[in-house]
Amino acid sequence: MMTHRLINWALAGLAALIMSSAYLLDGPSDHQAAIDTAAAERAARREVLAEARFARAAQRVCGENAAWQLREDGAVQCLTKRGHRTAVVAVR
Repeated sequence: MMTHRLINWALAGLAALIMSSAYLLDGPSDHQAAIDTAAAERAARREVLAEARFARAAQRVCGENAAWQLREDGAVQCLTKRGHRTAVVAVR
Protein backbone atom coordinates (compact mmCIF):
# COMPACT_ATOMS: atom_id res chain seq x y z
CA MET A 1 0.00 0.00 0.00
CA MET A 2 2.90 2.34 0.74
CA THR A 3 4.35 1.89 -2.75
CA HIS A 4 1.03 2.94 -4.35
CA ARG A 5 1.03 6.11 -2.27
CA LEU A 6 4.65 6.82 -3.19
CA ILE A 7 3.96 6.25 -6.89
CA ASN A 8 0.89 8.54 -6.72
CA TRP A 9 2.96 11.32 -5.10
CA ALA A 10 5.68 10.88 -7.69
CA LEU A 11 3.17 11.06 -10.55
CA ALA A 12 1.52 14.13 -9.02
CA GLY A 13 4.92 15.81 -8.66
CA LEU A 14 5.81 14.95 -12.24
CA ALA A 15 2.48 16.34 -13.50
CA ALA A 16 3.06 19.54 -11.51
CA LEU A 17 6.57 19.86 -12.94
CA ILE A 18 5.34 19.39 -16.50
CA MET A 19 2.51 21.88 -16.08
CA SER A 20 4.76 24.47 -14.45
CA SER A 21 7.26 24.29 -17.33
CA ALA A 22 4.64 24.36 -20.11
CA TYR A 23 5.21 28.09 -20.68
CA LEU A 24 8.59 27.20 -22.16
CA LEU A 25 6.86 25.45 -25.05
CA ASP A 26 5.13 28.62 -26.29
CA GLY A 27 8.04 29.72 -28.46
CA PRO A 28 10.00 32.95 -28.35
CA SER A 29 8.94 35.51 -25.82
CA ASP A 30 8.02 39.12 -26.46
CA HIS A 31 11.44 40.08 -25.13
CA GLN A 32 13.17 37.94 -27.76
CA ALA A 33 10.95 39.42 -30.47
CA ALA A 34 11.93 42.92 -29.34
CA ILE A 35 15.62 41.97 -29.44
CA ASP A 36 15.24 40.54 -32.96
CA THR A 37 13.39 43.67 -34.15
CA ALA A 38 16.08 45.95 -32.72
CA ALA A 39 18.81 43.90 -34.39
CA ALA A 40 17.01 44.11 -37.75
CA GLU A 41 16.63 47.89 -37.35
CA ARG A 42 20.35 48.25 -36.53
CA ALA A 43 21.28 46.19 -39.60
CA ALA A 44 19.01 48.29 -41.83
CA ARG A 45 20.48 51.50 -40.40
CA ARG A 46 24.03 50.23 -41.02
CA GLU A 47 23.12 49.37 -44.61
CA VAL A 48 21.64 52.82 -45.26
CA LEU A 49 24.71 54.50 -43.76
CA ALA A 50 27.05 52.33 -45.84
CA GLU A 51 25.15 53.24 -49.02
CA ALA A 52 25.35 56.94 -48.12
CA ARG A 53 29.11 56.67 -47.48
CA PHE A 54 29.54 54.93 -50.83
CA ALA A 55 27.53 57.63 -52.62
CA ARG A 56 29.61 60.40 -51.00
CA ALA A 57 32.85 58.63 -51.96
CA ALA A 58 31.69 58.12 -55.55
CA GLN A 59 30.65 61.77 -55.80
CA ARG A 60 34.00 62.88 -54.40
CA VAL A 61 35.92 60.72 -56.90
CA CYS A 62 33.87 61.79 -59.93
CA GLY A 63 33.69 65.46 -59.01
CA GLU A 64 31.20 67.78 -57.40
CA ASN A 65 29.15 68.52 -60.52
CA ALA A 66 29.53 65.15 -62.22
CA ALA A 67 26.98 62.38 -62.20
CA TRP A 68 27.85 58.75 -61.56
CA GLN A 69 26.28 55.34 -61.87
CA LEU A 70 27.15 51.98 -60.37
CA ARG A 71 28.18 49.33 -62.88
CA GLU A 72 27.40 45.63 -62.55
CA ASP A 73 31.01 44.81 -61.71
CA GLY A 74 30.93 47.16 -58.70
CA ALA A 75 32.89 49.97 -60.33
CA VAL A 76 31.58 53.51 -60.64
CA GLN A 77 31.10 55.09 -64.05
CA CYS A 78 31.60 58.86 -63.92
CA LEU A 79 29.55 60.97 -66.33
CA THR A 80 29.62 64.59 -67.44
CA LYS A 81 26.58 66.81 -67.11
CA ARG A 82 25.65 65.94 -70.68
CA GLY A 83 25.86 62.19 -69.95
CA HIS A 84 29.21 61.50 -71.60
CA ARG A 85 31.26 58.78 -69.93
CA THR A 86 34.54 60.02 -68.52
CA ALA A 87 36.14 57.52 -66.16
CA VAL A 88 35.58 54.17 -64.50
CA VAL A 89 36.78 54.03 -60.91
CA ALA A 90 36.66 51.54 -58.05
CA VAL A 91 35.24 52.95 -54.81
CA ARG A 92 35.69 51.01 -51.58
